[in-house]
Amino acid sequence: MKSNRCKGTTSQGANCGGQAKASGYCHLHDPAVLKEKHRRSDLAATKRKALDEVLHTLTGTVVARGWSWQVDSIDEDDYKHASFSVNRHVEDGKGGQQITGFCEVALNGGVKLSLQKTSFHGFGLAQLHEALIETLGKIPWLEMPKKVSLLSAPPPASARLEPVLRRFHQVARQLARRHDDRTTISISDEYDVQDLLHALLRGMFDDVRPEEGTPSHAGGAARMDFLLKKEKTVVETKMASPKLRDKAIGEQLILDIRRYQSHPDCQRLVCFVYDPGGDIKNPEGLEKDLSGKNGEIEVIVVVAPR
Repeated sequence: MKSNRCKGTTSQGANCGGQAKASGYCHLHDPAVLKEKHRRSDLAATKRKALDEVLHTLTGTVVARGWSWQVDSIDEDDYKHASFSVNRHVEDGKGGQQITGFCEVALNGGVKLSLQKTSFHGFGLAQLHEALIETLGKIPWLEMPKKVSLLSAPPPASARLEPVLRRFHQVARQLARRHDDRTTISISDEYDVQDLLHALLRGMFDDVRPEEGTPSHAGGAARMDFLLKKEKTVVETKMASPKLRDKAIGEQLILDIRRYQSHPDCQRLVCFVYDPGGDIKNPEGLEKDLSGKNGEIEVIVVVAPR
């Protein structure tokens, strides 16, 4: 008579003796069941490792950009979802305020990432979200969403602005050469620069807002020259002179850069230094020293002509 007892052994080496299935083993000792169990365990470990790597990468970027974080939840069944909170204190000259956000991550072959503000203001959260997306792109095995073709996406405002600013002097000179010497705009100070630039911006962008206020900084407040609302770009103008050269203009621009760090509509700051008299001795150095990523914003400095 064929035995219906399990052929397996216990961890102590004794015969199992349990009810055997068609395989000759009970459910606990069935090789097919054990193989599937190990497969699922290995798969869970792989998924957990992947989610841990993504979270480690994201939170590392959060800290590097001056934010604090705290994990809120992790899906310990499939390791496909996780969430964490971010927060940062922002000084505003009135005791400061706490900026908070909630980030959700979903892994399913590719990755989905969302970051929503949970405080009244969201200063810096949009830039943090962009940085997190950029960071995810550095994980080799992670499948990122396909990027929009450059042919279908408009270039950033700074890329459209720079060629115009580089030729601003040629435009000003041409305006001075009117038929029959008719009255025209004469560029003699910074206000004249702003007037001509304002006209040029109106021809390029739909929403140009002159003289927008900026958040207070170190107890004081200032006004920006132009805000391109839709493009999240601020344009500041300076006019060099024998009394306003490299050092003085550089100090003014550094102060401007600090002021715009907490402005909700400033992701890029374009600083245009008009130097018709050649008073800036090292225009290339001024551009290189101040251009680039600075805190929460991208800074582009253009000195022209040079």
